[in-house]
Amino acid sequence: MSRECVEWSNLEDEKRLAAGEKHDKITWALARKKLIRARAMLQVRRLEKIIDGRSVLAIDALDIEAGEIVAVLGPPGSGKTLLIRLLAGALVPGGGSIVLNGAYISPEAREIRKQIGVLFEEDLLYDRQSVRGNLLFYCQLYGLPTSRIDTVLTQIGLSDRAQKTVSKLGPSEQRRLAFARLLLGEHRLLLLDQPILRADLNTQELFAHLIQQAAANGAAILLADEDLTWASKCCTRVIELENGRVVNSYAFERASEGAASAPEQFTPFRVPARKEDRILLYDPGDILYATSRDGKTYLRTANEEAVTSFTLQELENRLSGRGFFKAHRAYLVNLQHIRSVIQYTRNSYMLQLSDKQETMIPLSKQSEKELQDLLGY
Repeated sequence: MSRECVEWSNLEDEKRLAAGEKHDKITWALARKKLIRARAMLQVRRLEKIIDGRSVLAIDALDIEAGEIVAVLGPPGSGKTLLIRLLAGALVPGGGSIVLNGAYISPEAREIRKQIGVLFEEDLLYDRQSVRGNLLFYCQLYGLPTSRIDTVLTQIGLSDRAQKTVSKLGPSEQRRLAFARLLLGEHRLLLLDQPILRADLNTQELFAHLIQQAAANGAAILLADEDLTWASKCCTRVIELENGRVVNSYAFERASEGAASAPEQFTPFRVPARKEDRILLYDPGDILYATSRDGKTYLRTANEEAVTSFTLQELENRLSGRGFFKAHRAYLVNLQHIRSVIQYTRNSYMLQLSDKQETMIPLSKQSEKELQDLLGY
């Protein structure tokens, strides 16, 4: 029997049990044990959250296997953060069940919640404590051994900042410290809410590597982000969320590498951007893409990322006729660096760039039609 058939059968069995069909105690116990054995590491059924009389989240079924990395994507307000807080046991659902490794998750289930590592949008650090002090406190709070702190600081690249006060760290370093708490325990489930918020390019690459490493060690992982640009570096499955409902779900595989020739670049002018205390002047041909994030516009090249004072609309106007294309409401892409157009589902497209990381950029359905007309494919 295929995995899909097993999942369908289990769901039907659960519906019959939940509906109260008559079973003697032995039969019911055996049926429940069969369901638990067949379950994925994380299994969600008929999960719902009602706020002010309105159903703001409703997910019929969601399974995550050990070693799987699921990216939940959606715009602000789509329900990503709410879902993570429910799965973490931080909120009580209005209905449904959340089961981790055969045990039900709830705010009262303290033992099973110890198997869950969570990275929230907020770093939730103690500014007056040192880097090491934050990790020591976390270990004491959750009864974790302190023996891994030095190893984790090395993994996260903060060994030389161990005695530094958190308030004196940069935003990316603070995000690394928040991430480091996930590595202190042997968690079966990792939940990450927009993990690359306030993270620089090097930190984003490090997080993708550490997430893949955790999955290889057997953890089930769910991460939330607004699109696939960064998540594509590590996820194995995508779930698209809109207004608290799943609107799309598909397996994600990186496209195979293909040959790409770089056309001759045309340099009309330099685009200014700021990085730390420097003003950088970029050759437009070197820019992979520009993106709007957290109220700022970022320029991304093969080697770095910097903030520009231009809005995305101003950049689009400034680079008009220079080979840049509005692929998505938040992305302006250099067509010279596109390797391929990938269609995952009927209405889901991505652009794969020709950089070393094979960066993936979301492509809206309307923009895909415009790109067809522009390039004639």
